[in-house]
Amino acid sequence: MAAAQEVQLAAGGVPGLGHVTRLVRDPLTFLASQREGPAVVRLQLAGRQVYLVNGGEAARQVLVSPVFDKGGPFMDTARVLVGNGVITCSNADHRRQQPVMRPAFGREQVARYAPVMSECVAQTVGRWCEGERFDVEAGMYGLAARVVARTLIAAPAGRQAADVMAGALPVLLEGMFRRMLVPWPLLHRLPLPANRRFRQAQARLEAAVGEVIGQYRGGHAPGDDLLSLVMAAVDEDGRPLDDREVRDQVLSVLAAGVETTASLLAWTLHALAGHPDVERRLWAELDRELAGRSPVFADVARLTYTRQVLFEVLRLWPPTWMLSRITLEKAVVAGCTIPAGADVIVSPYALQRDPAVFDDPEVFDPDRWLPERLTTRQRQAFTAFGGGRRKCLGEQYGMTEAVLALSAISSNWQLRNIDALPLRPLARFLLTPKPAHSSSPAAQS
Repeated sequence: MAAAQEVQLAAGGVPGLGHVTRLVRDPLTFLASQREGPAVVRLQLAGRQVYLVNGGEAARQVLVSPVFDKGGPFMDTARVLVGNGVITCSNADHRRQQPVMRPAFGREQVARYAPVMSECVAQTVGRWCEGERFDVEAGMYGLAARVVARTLIAAPAGRQAADVMAGALPVLLEGMFRRMLVPWPLLHRLPLPANRRFRQAQARLEAAVGEVIGQYRGGHAPGDDLLSLVMAAVDEDGRPLDDREVRDQVLSVLAAGVETTASLLAWTLHALAGHPDVERRLWAELDRELAGRSPVFADVARLTYTRQVLFEVLRLWPPTWMLSRITLEKAVVAGCTIPAGADVIVSPYALQRDPAVFDDPEVFDPDRWLPERLTTRQRQAFTAFGGGRRKCLGEQYGMTEAVLALSAISSNWQLRNIDALPLRPLARFLLTPKPAHSSSPAAQS
């Protein structure tokens, strides 16, 4: 067996800041460029050393192996917003939290949510007018917030909290990106305008979540939504979650339920506007399978091309463009030694655009998800939902919402971009469409 290699330092760093300037200027291009080098390279983020893992097989090892725990720059910063919820907690805490959260995302529960999801979509598009200029990002944020407030946190304060989260996310994501790249706490406490905006947005969100918990503790829980299930559940020792733990789960659900689904739908509508051939095939499937009726949960499995479109969007523009872990002990990844206690990052964006894995990776091609074309290497490289025991708990929930929303929208509306310039991804804490001119629903199909 060959001896493990020492991990090289990536080129392009500057004294003091390391690779921070490269990551601030164009993080997606920088991370993708590292694929041309070793399977594992070291980056410097100010005073923090980080190991970047390139390649799907190596990334799968990091995401699946118990040697790697939730941690590192991305997760440490995420805890600033959502605390120690099911998304960000350590493996030890996850063993307690996941059984409490899992029932709310099971197939039967998602099937119960589906009619409410469809109703929220109908309410959203029911306000559209032909030829109207429409802000796709804002519209999808509003839709995702409405769905979360009706299915996951359904008490009256839940809608307010979801709306606050949707409105505060741009400021929060920008601030978290700065904290991730420059881990100097004193800098982020200075009375700078950006820091003040971040603290104000965080305070508004904390107040809204506090009101949600107060309503549920006060006997106003609907009883059949996620938060009711979570607050009624007990762990294997018979202990319920305390208010701090409930707060962390509420924030986790709001952040994941609003941002990721809104981003996926916004990117998809923009992609269809630029690819009329894909759009026509989507219409053909919707006409064949739905025949003019509204989609229901049973249709989700049958709308195969619709799901292929969404998976291709997730491949090209994964909302979580960076994942991070910490090593619990010394590990060898792709022949490279990573010491215990080291920060490790994986970039789904870079992995999912690797030309050695995906033919013509920059091409929007939903057919690459046909079963006969999908390879083991492609499955390993597709890390938009994470992997292993920590794979996204809400994958089925989010994909069901996205399929129902996309099929209902595309059955009745055609959207076209007003701006002739192509949309660009904005890599902040999560990957979002770069602000541009709105798109407008044109003709009903």
